[in-house]
Amino acid sequence: MHEEQRENELEFLKQQLEHIKQQDRILAEIEMRLHKMKRIAEYAAGHRLSREEGVEEHQAAIRSLEGYLD
Repeated sequence: MHEEQRENELEFLKQQLEHIKQQDRILAEIEMRLHKMKRIAEYAAGHRLSREEGVEEHQAAIRSLEGYLD
């Protein structure tokens, strides 16, 4: 019985690790998009462009990715 319990615990920990790896990938994608949005906003501020130009696409992607974190 003890061996079965250890195997179950090991399987649970493996699943948790995979879940955390997936969350890490999602957070890295969000971070990359936020950096792109920042560059767009900085460029727009210096060139009198609408901040919406190019930012909306990243905002939508971030909202989508955030849904995977729940």
